Amino acid sequence: MAELNPPESGPVLWLSWQDVMDICKRLALAIDREYDPEIIVGIARAGVIPAAIISCMLRKEFYPIRLSRRWRDRLVRSRPQVLVPMTDDVSGKTVLIVDEMSATGETLRLAMKEAAKKGARRVKSAALYVRPGTWKPHWYGLETDALVVQPWDAEVLLQGRFVLHPEYREATERINRW
Repeated sequence: MAELNPPESGPVLWLSWQDVMDICKRLALAIDREYDPEIIVGIARAGVIPAAIISCMLRKEFYPIRLSRRWRDRLVRSRPQVLVPMTDDVSGKTVLIVDEMSATGETLRLAMKEAAKKGARRVKSAALYVRPGTWKPHWYGLETDALVVQPWDAEVLLQGRFVLHPEYREATERINRW
């Protein structure tokens, strides 16, 4: 599926909560027209947020799975690893796997394989955004190579006060040096 709404963005795209809700609404409409998932699985951490929103919009059951290359916000693996397994409840069901982004598709594809191993009848995928020139999920909200700043992790608590997430700060500093 093509992107639902191309962004007008520079090197950094700051998403607001309203932007996320709008993208989730468009995704929910497209998914509802083309697929009838019985279960929605969100990839933790950040993918559970759009997954929970979409599951509420579609009135479907929601479960998390945790697949990651990271530990405590640090990249520690070259490939995603299953940290919290897929629920057995997907057996015999149509399943939608949701993540906030798909940079390479590797995490979404691993989650889809995990659902298939658990006996899911059909499995499809969705993401808020994807990177250009990479594997695409069945549905996605936008395609961009910008640094996307999510509203739920733009700021983090550091030494008792909220600050711009260090990864975003470092990345925007690199971008601004160009």
